[in-house]
Amino acid sequence: MSIKTDEILEKFKSITMLEATELVKQIEDYFQVSSKPKIVIKPPPNFDDDRKYIPEPQTIFDVVLEQFPANKKISFIKEIRSLNLFESLQETKKIVDNLPQIIKSNVNIQEAEQIKQKLEELGATVSLK
Repeated sequence: MSIKTDEILEKFKSITMLEATELVKQIEDYFQVSSKPKIVIKPPPNFDDDRKYIPEPQTIFDVVLEQFPANKKISFIKEIRSLNLFESLQETKKIVDNLPQIIKSNVNIQEAEQIKQKLEELGATVSLK
């Protein structure tokens, strides 16, 4: 370091915190700078200035049974059991009694659409999430 910077550093060591705060404000004003941190927001990883950001399409879904006609409860229990979604009758009945419920998780779009179509034919409201 140079002799000048060594002298400035020695003077800094002898000032109070209040004086140091005032010095920072004076430096900011004189040089038109800021000591506050800057927040930098990165663009999404697939972002390109020449094209719009297009998120990757979802390929894995959860099939959610939201509601069904009350007069078709037995039909729904039978249909869900026929799709081999749950092992026991009690488990299937518990799911149907406490809606909305995920009736199948982590399935591809084709299988999810098939299950949704079968249940909607019986009058259910089904969503894919």
